[in-house]
Amino acid sequence: MPARANSNSGGDNRKASKTQVKAPVVQERKQEEIKNEMEAILAESAKLSPNSAANTTQNFSTGDRAQFYAGHDRLNLQGPSVQRVRELQEENDHLQREISAKEEEVVDCSDPLVILADIEHRKIIIARNTGEILKIYLKNEERIKRIKELETRNVHIQNEMMEMQGRFISTKDLDEKTKFASEFFVMKSEIECNLDEIKELNKK
Repeated sequence: MPARANSNSGGDNRKASKTQVKAPVVQERKQEEIKNEMEAILAESAKLSPNSAANTTQNFSTGDRAQFYAGHDRLNLQGPSVQRVRELQEENDHLQREISAKEEEVVDCSDPLVILADIEHRKIIIARNTGEILKIYLKNEERIKRIKELETRNVHIQNEMMEMQGRFISTKDLDEKTKFASEFFVMKSEIECNLDEIKELNKK
């Protein structure tokens, strides 16, 4: 008796063929989604390049700094620092007026030592206040320097991300695609952390 042909074998082969075709299609779609996400991230990252205080900072000469220490508000200070500097400047102005008045008293005073000691005391307070202004200035300078460093780093990372995106698109090796995509999103996280730090620094 002749062997009976298996009528299902053709159907099974067609199913297997469909399964084999479907897997690459799914992978291709997934890769396209990742590529599109990369493009969106890079576009958003370019928009988020902060226009912060660091971008408007200038280098101050010795004369500029001397004027600042003496009471000229020449820096882009933040919030409470501005108020504190103004308070110290106003106190220094008041003390300086008192010193000028007492220096006139010394001429006609029978016991100038007391007045001179008073003048010296006020000068010490002015020096202390000026030192605090200097400290605020230096902290602000460090803040701006850090913002610049973070912004420069972000620009560098963005360039690396664009390069990584290009490698992801050009390679056909799935393992390499996975590697490049992973590195891309790690760099994205670093940019986000840097932007958070810049945001906090701009609040100070």
